[in-house]
Amino acid sequence: MNTDIMMSIEQCYPTMTRKQRQIADYMKDNIDTMAFITLKEMSKELGVTEITILNACKVLGYNSFNEVKYEIRKYINMNRRIGLYRQNDYFNTDVPEYELSDKEQLLTEICGEERELMEEFARNFDSRRFMRVAKLFFKYQKIVLCGRGMSFIICQWLASDLAGAQIPSMLVNSELNESVYSALPVFDKNTLIVAVTFPDYYFMTEQIARYGKKKGAKVLGITDTPEAEIARYADELLTVRSTTRMFLNTASVPMAVINLLVSAIKIEGDMEKENIGKEFGTLF
Repeated sequence: MNTDIMMSIEQCYPTMTRKQRQIADYMKDNIDTMAFITLKEMSKELGVTEITILNACKVLGYNSFNEVKYEIRKYINMNRRIGLYRQNDYFNTDVPEYELSDKEQLLTEICGEERELMEEFARNFDSRRFMRVAKLFFKYQKIVLCGRGMSFIICQWLASDLAGAQIPSMLVNSELNESVYSALPVFDKNTLIVAVTFPDYYFMTEQIARYGKKKGAKVLGITDTPEAEIARYADELLTVRSTTRMFLNTASVPMAVINLLVSAIKIEGDMEKENIGKEFGTLF
C-alpha cells in the first residue's frame, strides 16, 4: 500500500460505523500494544466481536488482522527511526581530520578507552547480583533471548554459552516479524525473557519485554544504563557502558558481562549438582 496505516485510518474514519471508529481510535491510542495484541485479546478489551474487528480491518484496506499488525509495526519502526536520526548522529563514524595527525597515538587512545570501560565495569562489579541472576536460568523452564543488531549477536553468544552449560534457549531477532511472532505463544509464568538492548535502542525489544511481563514472564534486561527504556519492564537489570569515540557500542565489555553471567550460571549449576549428590548419598 502507498499510504501508512495512520493515514488509512484518517481517510476512512468519516465513513466508519460507531464500532469501527471505536476500533480505529483504539489502534491510534494504543499503537505499541497493537503490535502484539491478538484478535481475541482486542475483542475482549473493546467488548466487540472478532468479526467486527476484521470488518474494520477490511474497511481500512487490509485483508486480515495480521496485515494491520504488520503495518503498525512498520509505521512504528519508520517513525522511531526518523526520530532517532534527527536526534542522534549515531551512524557517523568518520574520524575528524585533526585526529589523524598521529594515527598510532589515536589508536592507543582508543585502546585506553576500551580499557577504561572494562576497569569501570570491574570496579562496579556486583557478584551477588550476578549470582542472583544466574539462579533464574535454573528456575524458569523456558529461556528466550531477544535483541537486534549487535544486541542480537550478544544473544547468539549467550545462547552458545548456555548450550555449553546444557541450558537450552530460544533466540528472537526483534527486527524480524516472523521471529517475534513465533516466540509470543511461549510467554507465560514459566518463561525467562533476556532482553539485550544497547544503543541505538530498538523499541521492539522493549515491547517484547512489556508483552512478556503482561503474560507473567520474568524479564532480565542487559543494557548500558539504568535509564534505558528496558529498565521499566525488567525484574533484574545488568548494565555496562559500551560507547567509545569510534563505536556506538564496543562489543568487548558487553561480552565480558555475558562471560561472567555464564560463569555464574556454571558455578550455580555445579553447586546444585553437588547438593543433589549429597542428598543422594544420604539415601545409602
